Amino acid sequence: MTGVLETGRRRLVGIVSTLAGFGLAAASAGSFLASPAIAESTLATVERRAWAMGTRLVVTVAADRRAIALGASEAAIRAVAEVEARLSTWTHDSELSRLNGAVPATAVALSPELEADLFEAVHWWRETGGAFDPGVASLVDVWNLRGRGRVPTATELETSLSASGIRFLVLEPGTARIERAGFGIDEGGFGKGVALRSAAAAALESGAGCVVLDFGGQISMDGSCAPAWIDIADPSDRHRGLARLKMGAESVATSGNSERGLSVEGVRYGHILDPRSGRPAADWGTVTVVAKDPVAADCLSTALLVMGPREGIEWLRGRPEIDAVFVERSEEEKITATAGLESRLEVSGERVELLPPAQPRTAAFSH
Repeated sequence: MTGVLETGRRRLVGIVSTLAGFGLAAASAGSFLASPAIAESTLATVERRAWAMGTRLVVTVAADRRAIALGASEAAIRAVAEVEARLSTWTHDSELSRLNGAVPATAVALSPELEADLFEAVHWWRETGGAFDPGVASLVDVWNLRGRGRVPTATELETSLSASGIRFLVLEPGTARIERAGFGIDEGGFGKGVALRSAAAAALESGAGCVVLDFGGQISMDGSCAPAWIDIADPSDRHRGLARLKMGAESVATSGNSERGLSVEGVRYGHILDPRSGRPAADWGTVTVVAKDPVAADCLSTALLVMGPREGIEWLRGRPEIDAVFVERSEEEKITATAGLESRLEVSGERVELLPPAQPRTAAFSH
């Protein structure tokens, strides 16, 4: 089975919750979970903070005994480190960085883990019609998104766009090869999701009763955690919450250009690129995605921001397993949410429009 076409295979404000008996609060959007305050709980809690894949990670674990909680938190940190060693392009020695640096048309051996990661990324590229595309490293470089930013010339953009797109990656069992010079994969749209899923699984396998993870603003909860209320921020003022979302054992990711961006010669540009045009996605507001799988939440928060509200809403109609909240900038922000959130979305002051219930049409991802 050769070739991608033949495979078959960012921002929350405040989290206030009672998680198995202890209070937990988070700082501003794109920040990290604050230290939990233990309140009348027989569970021991441990919080760990780290820096990984270019952003902050906060791990909060509750378990029957402190020793178990410590071990579970350590397991979660190790799991993220393993994903970083595999996927991070912030370092030159990760497995993905080595693949990006391979001579075009040369078969590169893949670990089973990286092979699964890439097949999953390809899956979401297919599902979103290219709105999510991890093969954008050339565009990230030409816009200097990891530096101070720059606006490429029309020729530079055209050259970078010609080397962009996951279509230039050929996957075969156990190997991959790059078909275009200058092509590279950027993990920014899916790497956090992979790390969150791995960290949660490792913590639970080590005896955690509840694990809460904040990785650069994407929140995941797993285990026997009580529901948590998350504030969805005004895209024009991240300190102002427009709505509250009750979160369960799932992952929540928000994407928008208000929190981060580049200012070049007095002009502001968003940090999320539309892989179809090679230019920054329109700064229309924010989208918050709720999904059981952190990878899905990560990929789709980017894809739905790129699509925009109209296209994104249409895409969601056949996918009841995915929920989302769109907040559009206007004199009075327009909030649109999927019907699956009706019983756990509270809106104060603004009107929310609920989409009709979606009808299933897609199967779950399988490698």
